[in-house]
Amino acid sequence: MATEHIDFFEFNNSIFSMIREISHKIDILLQDTAQELGITTLQLKMLITLYANKDAVSIGNLGKAIGVTGGNISNICKKLEKQGFVTRIRSDEDERVVNVELTDKGRDAAERVGIYFDEIRADIPTDKIDVNLQTIIDELQALEELLDNYISRSGL
Repeated sequence: MATEHIDFFEFNNSIFSMIREISHKIDILLQDTAQELGITTLQLKMLITLYANKDAVSIGNLGKAIGVTGGNISNICKKLEKQGFVTRIRSDEDERVVNVELTDKGRDAAERVGIYFDEIRADIPTDKIDVNLQTIIDELQALEELLDNYISRSGL
């Protein structure tokens, strides 16, 4: 028996709904740490993204990574710089490019998130969590590749 292809609109609605719910739940999990630090969950996500990258990241690439547009990401960076979480450095190669890197305070803030997640999942066997999370990441990467293929085939 042939498997029926999932309807595009059903797929689209399911994916958008899941992405919104996942993002909302991540915000809930980050909320307490963000409040303790005196920043928003979006600002904390930015610190986490910078921490994961280890090196300085351009404001443009940082905005793409967390889904925030140019002017908004610049304002977030300015606020975080005033609070001592990041430093902004103009690129030597192209003065239009501003790179952002974590300060020690910013690294400490990002590391607090890791400590918090370790605490809340302490009673769950980590081998199951890590396997499940890796499967989810692998499948999301496969979805991204599929969508890239669709974009390529459409000529966009």
